Order: sequence, then structure tokens, then C-alpha cells
Amino acid sequence: MKTRQRAMSLLMALFLAFGILSPAAAAAGYTDVSNSHWAYQEITELQRRGLIQGSGGKFRPNEPISQQAFLSMVCRAAGLDDRKLQSGSNWADPAIAYAVYQGWCDEEEITATSRTNPISREMAAKLLVNALFPEALDRQDQTVPPFQDADSISLDRTPYVRAAADLGLIGGYADGRFDPQGTLTRAASAALLCRALRLREQSAPPVGAGVQVPVLMYHDVSYLGYGYSKTPEIFKAQMQELKDAGFHPVFFSQLVDYVENGTPLPDKPIVITLDDGYRTNYQYVYPILQELDMKAEISLIGGAMQFSNWGLRWEEVQEMADSGLVHFQAHTYLMHSDESASGGRLGVLKMSSESWQAYVEALGADTTKILDTIESRIGARPITFTYPRGKWNNMAEALVTSLGCKVSLTTKDGVAVVRQGDPSSLHLMDRIGMDFLNGSVVSVLKKYGYRG
Repeated sequence: MKTRQRAMSLLMALFLAFGILSPAAAAAGYTDVSNSHWAYQEITELQRRGLIQGSGGKFRPNEPISQQAFLSMVCRAAGLDDRKLQSGSNWADPAIAYAVYQGWCDEEEITATSRTNPISREMAAKLLVNALFPEALDRQDQTVPPFQDADSISLDRTPYVRAAADLGLIGGYADGRFDPQGTLTRAASAALLCRALRLREQSAPPVGAGVQVPVLMYHDVSYLGYGYSKTPEIFKAQMQELKDAGFHPVFFSQLVDYVENGTPLPDKPIVITLDDGYRTNYQYVYPILQELDMKAEISLIGGAMQFSNWGLRWEEVQEMADSGLVHFQAHTYLMHSDESASGGRLGVLKMSSESWQAYVEALGADTTKILDTIESRIGARPITFTYPRGKWNNMAEALVTSLGCKVSLTTKDGVAVVRQGDPSSLHLMDRIGMDFLNGSVVSVLKKYGYRG
């Protein structure tokens, strides 16, 4: 036993002597970032948040950071995790496409030839302010930035440098210069981003305890007898069972109010959702909701409205909305189909032949159209995006969120949990598919771990 202990001690000593294992560096996760490095805490924090990554176990803190690497970090901080979207030499294409779509930068500012160049300090300020503090541009005065070389800052980037300086994100050097065309090291960029995130989170409420909120998913309620169809009698029996068991149907807006403002939810909250916008939702579901005084959310496919032989009519949508018993959400305008067999699109996913720029523009246009259409018809803008077939990617999540959808729904079976102060708990919410389950709803909830 003692021989084994001595051998292990000798092996550890060899590891330390040859730099194979360094407790100080390992604490930060990178072999070239010791705990004595000036940006050690910031690099460690960003790594913990999943916003930075190195290569081969190294972070290379003293190297200049490229345009694409800095933009990727900013995208992650703003909600787009781009790491699983594109591989190879064009790994930054999604981040660049997203930044251009959002107006954080112009196409000519980060190009195929410049993306690997070091980012300038003034460009870093522009990206940070546009992505994380756009409101700062509206409340600043028109004074010249407080730097000796302010006249060397590009005219179009001056407002961003001024805003970043006012926020305390980025300052000048000891001699009073800003050095707008100077570069940032990877360590400096990590410290800058960490400072920005801490500033954003100063006013964020603390995360509270979670509340289970089952989200039930239905489609057609009719007498078709096949596919995603359930008879009105079975649907009514299930709603009555929930009512008798003390469940209180709530809207997604109430969940948002609970998460953002701490507004209490009723006991045993539950959300009833119906996808696609079948006309039978008006013929059969709506009368049942009226009779039992229950609420439901219907996600509409814009292109299936009015002229479809099965879709809801807008006057029916308006009537249900006016009743206060039904809210309407987005289920795409024309991105609900599956054309993947012929090389086309599956739901909101990117086609393999499509550039990231074309994909972002197409998804953004479709999402904006369904949100605008519903709002123009009933006077209420959707806050929830329901993914067709439950298919999504990180770009879709970031994009629909940036367009105002505070809730997103999948088709993954499970009981959702929402938390005060945690907006992420409203995204990619689990649901329980009820189309082929005709028995006790309460039993189904318990099967999926509901404890209420």
C-alpha cells in the first residue's frame, strides 16, 4: 500500500515538474491561464457561462482577438449559441449573418476577407452597444467622447464609443487616448464582455423557486376519427376532469408576468394549447371552453387561415379573442411543411443548400409576417412561438426571441417548470401530447412527474 502511495506521489511530482498538470491553470480550465493572470476571474467566469472556448486546452490570452471570434462571444452573450450551427473554416457564418440581420454591423464591416483580422477597439464598442445596450444610444448626449484622440474615431462609430464610455464598459489609456484602431487581446475582450454582462445583470431579479406548469398539446377536435383528432366528448371529459381536480388554466402571458414580475399564479396552473388553427377549434373547442369557463392558447399557421378548407376564419379568431377565453400565438406563416425529402425545408430549419444569411432573412421575414398578421387582425401581438413538429435550432431560438417571442414551445413530452427571474424557463418548454391519449389526464400528468 505504501509502495503504491509513493508511486502515485512520484507520478504527480513528475506531472507538475514537466507542466503536464498545473493546479493553478486547471482551475481556469486553460493551461496558459494561471490564477495569477490579471483576467483570470473574468476568463473563468465566461468559461463557466459557456461563452468562450479555447483550442487544445489553451485560451491564448495575449493574442489579438479576431473580428469573428469577438462577434461570436457577443452573440453568445446576446442569446445566440452558435457553436453547433456551423463547423469548418466558415464556422462564424451564423454569427455574422445574425449580426447583420440585427443591424449590429453592416455587411462591409465584417467580410469574408476581414473576419480573421484583429477587431478594432471602436468596432468592439459598436458590437457590444448594439447587441447588449441599444437603449444607451437613445439617452446619451451629443458631446464628443472624453478622449484626447476623439477626432480619430470613425464618425459613424463615435456614438457607440461614447455610449460604451458612458456605461463604463471601455475606457481610455493613461495618456487619455482611446486608440480607436487599436486591437484587443483575447484576455481584454473577455474582461470587456464580462464587465458588460455584470452591468446588464445588476437590475435582474433573483431566480426563485420553480413551479410546475403542465402544458397540454392538442390539434384537431372533431369526429374525423384518425390522425391528430380527438372527439369533442373526450376533449370535454378531459377538461372537466382537470376542472374537478382543481386545475386552473392560465395563459402564457400569465407565466411571463410570473417570471418577470413575480405576479402569483393560481393553484395548480396548467396551459391548454391547440396547434395549427383547425376550424373545429371554433366549432367544438370554443363552446366547451365557454361552458366550463376555461382558457386555451391556439397557435396559428398564417398560410392556412381563411382560404384553407380546414383552417379558422379570421372572424372566428376575432370572436374567440374577444371572449377572453382564447389567446392566439405564432406557428409560422409558411414554414410548417416538410419538404426535406426533396431537399427543401423541414419546418423552420435551415436547408442544406441555403446560406446562413438567406436562412436568417427567410426565417425573420416569415416570423415577422405571422406576428404582424395576428396583431393586425385581433389587436394583440403573439408572445409565444410554437415550433412545427417541435424542430428548432439555436438560430431559430435567438431570432424568434429577438422578434418579441418570450415563450417557445417544443413537442417534447414532459412537465414544464417556470421560475421567477429566469426567462430561460419560458423557452423550449416541454409539452404533453394528448392527441392519442383518451383516458385520464391526471394520470398522464403523474406519469410525467407532476407532483401538484
